[in-house]
Amino acid sequence: MNHFMWKFNVIKHLPVFTGLSWFDLQKIARKTSIEDYKKGMVVSREGNPPDFFYAVVSGRLQAYTFGRAGIKDNVDFIHKGMYFGIISLFTGENHSMNFETINDSVILKIPQDDFKEILKTIPHLAIVFSEVLSKRIRRKVKGTQIAFESEIISVYSPVTGTGCTTFSYNLSTSLKKETNKRVVLVRLLKQSGAVERTLESSSQKGYVALNELVGCFEKVQGHIAQDVSLQLDFLNVFIPALDRQNVAATERLTRNIAPLITSLVGDYHYVVVDLPTGMEDVVLETLIQSDQVYVLSSDKKPELALSRRVLDRLERSLKDRFKEDKIRVLIRPSEIKSYIHFEEIDRFLNYNVYTMLPAEVEDGFVPVDTASHQSFDQCRDYTDYHRVVTRLARSIGRVLVGLVLGGGAALGIAHIGVLKVLEREKVPIDIVIGSSMGALIGSMWVTGKDAKSLEEVGQEFKTVFKLHKLVDLVIPISGIIGGSGIKKWLRRHLGQRTFYGTKIPFKVVAYDLMRREEMIISHGSLVDAVRQSISIPGVLEPVKKGNQVIIDGGVLNPLPTNVLTGLGIKKIIAVNVLQSPSDVSTGLDAILERRAKKAARTFSKYPLQFIVFRVRRFMSSIFRPNISEIITMTIQASEYEIAKHSEEYADVNIHPDLSGVYWYEFYKVEDLIQRGEKATEECMTEIKTLLQRGRETSP
Repeated sequence: MNHFMWKFNVIKHLPVFTGLSWFDLQKIARKTSIEDYKKGMVVSREGNPPDFFYAVVSGRLQAYTFGRAGIKDNVDFIHKGMYFGIISLFTGENHSMNFETINDSVILKIPQDDFKEILKTIPHLAIVFSEVLSKRIRRKVKGTQIAFESEIISVYSPVTGTGCTTFSYNLSTSLKKETNKRVVLVRLLKQSGAVERTLESSSQKGYVALNELVGCFEKVQGHIAQDVSLQLDFLNVFIPALDRQNVAATERLTRNIAPLITSLVGDYHYVVVDLPTGMEDVVLETLIQSDQVYVLSSDKKPELALSRRVLDRLERSLKDRFKEDKIRVLIRPSEIKSYIHFEEIDRFLNYNVYTMLPAEVEDGFVPVDTASHQSFDQCRDYTDYHRVVTRLARSIGRVLVGLVLGGGAALGIAHIGVLKVLEREKVPIDIVIGSSMGALIGSMWVTGKDAKSLEEVGQEFKTVFKLHKLVDLVIPISGIIGGSGIKKWLRRHLGQRTFYGTKIPFKVVAYDLMRREEMIISHGSLVDAVRQSISIPGVLEPVKKGNQVIIDGGVLNPLPTNVLTGLGIKKIIAVNVLQSPSDVSTGLDAILERRAKKAARTFSKYPLQFIVFRVRRFMSSIFRPNISEIITMTIQASEYEIAKHSEEYADVNIHPDLSGVYWYEFYKVEDLIQRGEKATEECMTEIKTLLQRGRETSP
């Protein structure tokens, strides 16, 4: 009888059965079974014959078909209170989709024959299903989802002092700001004497003990409070202290975590869960049920060892569902100004560190660890901490903005002008991809040099004489310039920085000539990566590394938008500095016109200019075009065609007018920067429109 009444109460709270009489509800209860499914289990497979009417009591499911190469297609989401499998029951056709649990779920099932009998005896229910099915079919025709996709994001640290709660709060507020979608911050807190006094004295929303919600998780919404200024909802859930010897009580409490957090997914796009320190079963279960996990640690070896244990437990629990892109380690350095060698941390953890959180929280931001949401303070815009957290929020919200800086030798100095405008307009850039000269400019920008500093770097080559300091001539077997002078200059500006030392994620494109393969470099020394990417064939000696012969990345991929699309970046700004045939023709006509004017000068009026012009013309006729110039100009002609194709994958294409500039004229710094500025200013309306794309129009 107790089991029957339990089923009766479950059915009564499902929306589809709302309004039915007691007699009808108990009739359904007799025909119903309720089963538990663990995360990742397939409830029903595509192609299976019709079998049951399914309804979700708690948890989440994903509905999908398999497309080409076994990739999930036509993905839809099913939340608590929703049902599926009914179309097959009505039509008699096999299931057209797979239904897989995203979290531990409880599913109500009614066999096919019993379901048809119920519809005959309860005509009202048949009408309800017909109306709902009609709406569902219309949504499918329009290509809209039945339910929006939600994500559960847990933040955990095995040690205190890493700013776990501070990070959770600011990640939540950034998610709200960057996506304008509904976000709730859930804090799981260990119950203590102080917490009990807080519960007793608090009459406001936002506070509840987990015990109060057991078996009735529809109460959750009644305890959620809102920060009106930020439009952020929050919920503090207190976990009672349990005797570890009481295994049954611990298991009961642990089983309630999945229903708790999945009860929120139908109403919120993002559920951020801030977890207490200590790897109790409740904490581990929350991590297992999450879609993304952020593990915060310091750079001290004892704390790194604790983080490694967390990763091990998750790997054992999740097994084949353990994915590195879903479980990310963030490092909070123990010293404010210490330079972190992430490679050492990677080796110690045997795991890739995702990013670094600044050691010191800036002015205007107060890290806290209390039960009251009112004690939180938000980090100021444009601080290092703010930039990192905002970038993570945009990554979660799939609204990352990627910047592609293409190759073009001296023409690439125009990138500085582009960056100058992007900085001035406060355009957020979340990842930078550089090829050839774009790799050089990009490497300095992502390590902290602003556009003004880059302009000063460019001024180092304002004269041809200064440019010659980088040239170390070698016997022209594989190149005219050896590259040691360039590498020394790069080291002066980049030091010993690695890709982990960048403020913005960065990747460099190079080309392995022996294997004819594109190389995407994202680890190791920035100096080495840039040196490989700028190795113009016939000019700069290639880099030999083992069996590889590495040359200029622009040879195969002068505008690597494909790297960003491969990473799933939806907003791409590409800067193509290569000259089009019309740019070259226009520039050549202008140069020939200037030369004609100079040739028309007479010796009597301009004796010095007359002699200098003719000497230069004579020397030029001897040494130009040389082999390096022929190779470079030929490569750039083909690179332009490749880059034009790559532009199709960008949302905004910036193409400065660089007519009249030769590939080796690095000394035209001011002119090139101004042209980059002008082109970017002309694209700003388009860029601002791009930034707004993908944000919800309403909360």
